Amino acid sequence: MILNGVYSVANNQDVHLIELTFNSPPEKIDVGLITQTIQGQDEGDWQTPWDEKYLDVKGEKIIGDYAEIPNAQTTTRLVFFFHFLDFSKPLFTPSGTVRLTSPTSLPQRLADLIKYEKPD
Repeated sequence: MILNGVYSVANNQDVHLIELTFNSPPEKIDVGLITQTIQGQDEGDWQTPWDEKYLDVKGEKIIGDYAEIPNAQTTTRLVFFFHFLDFSKPLFTPSGTVRLTSPTSLPQRLADLIKYEKPD
């Protein structure tokens, strides 16, 4: 698994966009298991990805989302929003833990594709 980036979301300091590449097909990745521990809270209350999108290999085109998981892929390039990210803790994924990097500006290739919408 590769951490492609952690990106700031304009006008919202409590949300970041995370981009990961897994060496598994999308149907083998349970996105709901991606999380961070929160001391004193039940695991069911921990943050999970919001508004995930599946990208092509180059990360330039959306090929699926939470409702339409792409098939016929050997790897998975995934972007998702994550609320209240704690940079002192790793992110847990179905493929292991990920040490987070400091956030950077959203690359133009993603700014043209991904827009943040608050959960209801």
